[in-house]
Amino acid sequence: MAYFRDGLRRKIVVALGLTPWMLASQPGCAVRSLDGPDDSDDDSDDDSDDDDGHEGSTSDESTGASHSGSGSGSGDGNGDSDSDGPPPTPTCGLSGNGLEWELWMPQGPGGQCICDEACRILAQEQWDEQTCCGSCWYSFDEVLCAEPMGDQCYYVVKFNESCGEGRPLLVDGQARTAELCHRGDWAEVSVHPSVEALEVAHRCALAEHWSSVALAEHASVASFARFVLDLSALGAPPSLLAEAAAAMQDEIRHAQVAFGLAGAYAERPIGPGTIPMEGVVAGGDPEAIVRAAVREGCIEETLAAAEAELAARRATDPAVRAALASIADDEARHAVLAWRFVDWALRRHPALAAVVRDELRRALDAAQVASPSVDGRGGLPAEVASAHGVLPPAVRHRLRARCLQHTVRPCAAAMLQSCGHEGSPAPRA
Repeated sequence: MAYFRDGLRRKIVVALGLTPWMLASQPGCAVRSLDGPDDSDDDSDDDSDDDDGHEGSTSDESTGASHSGSGSGSGDGNGDSDSDGPPPTPTCGLSGNGLEWELWMPQGPGGQCICDEACRILAQEQWDEQTCCGSCWYSFDEVLCAEPMGDQCYYVVKFNESCGEGRPLLVDGQARTAELCHRGDWAEVSVHPSVEALEVAHRCALAEHWSSVALAEHASVASFARFVLDLSALGAPPSLLAEAAAAMQDEIRHAQVAFGLAGAYAERPIGPGTIPMEGVVAGGDPEAIVRAAVREGCIEETLAAAEAELAARRATDPAVRAALASIADDEARHAVLAWRFVDWALRRHPALAAVVRDELRRALDAAQVASPSVDGRGGLPAEVASAHGVLPPAVRHRLRARCLQHTVRPCAAAMLQSCGHEGSPAPRA
């Protein structure tokens, strides 16, 4: 049974050292209850699959009944320290489309309640042992609250799915890509999806999908080339330049894999033509550079990593699943790189905090008014689409919206606070 132990949000938080700020922003545990469902995030749809890729959870979602399991800890679970009493029973409850898990840990030095690595390991171990609420497709996501109770710390933590197509090359807000052409030197020839049983129409739709992915990945190479120039213009440290240069190599590999998949479905060589470079500039003023990094990296690359991970979980074709899993890991590192650069830039140019808030507000507003297309799968049956790495439009739409709210937005708020800027990047709950 597979468990996803490392979420995208955690990677960003750890890379920027934001754990204290993330914990400081969590509400008190007294206002939380695991006895019933949280109806604040109704995400029902007609898809037979949940957004997280898990099918057939055994939790009773109609009543919000919580399942209990045994776990380690001390105290009676009600805040009274009693070393002679039975250990508390961790409880699992529903929370929107995620699940909440409560646990107890001894207080740290000075009576502090900080969910450090030992706390996260304990939560994950208890979760694994109990297969909480019948789920196996959830990862440790965040600490919802932490409070001292007696000589123990009481935590409520959340298990959730981690909230792609690489870093876009944006020019005046529009993504720039090449045209498709007949060439085979860009295709990874070792990629062999199972196509024999597919109908011709389905193969054509999959070829179209993976051609679009390949063109986006190909454009990401140019986007990172521009990013390297931007980093140089601002005098960035060598570690950021080295990671940006490595990311260019990653995107070349992603494009080759995607073109290989597209060609396999189309049964002909497919590759990129030239990208129009009119209007592509690099090394501008700090505001323009940071704005591009927030939009293309902190937002779009973070969303791309989440999409690739979810598509990989759903995919059953071995070649497609392996390709998406590798892409998801790389895109997560690229997203972290963007966050690290923006954090570095804010410490050198504090006034640029307004740019971060503005870009986040734009993205959140766009997510609210956007709606999924009727069918972005080219008429593919749901099982064929999922098997070959195509997310249904409604699932992709919800994933992007939730990732913006639960990953991008809180990370941006914590980053701003850690740099000495109070306030959230967008006035939303």
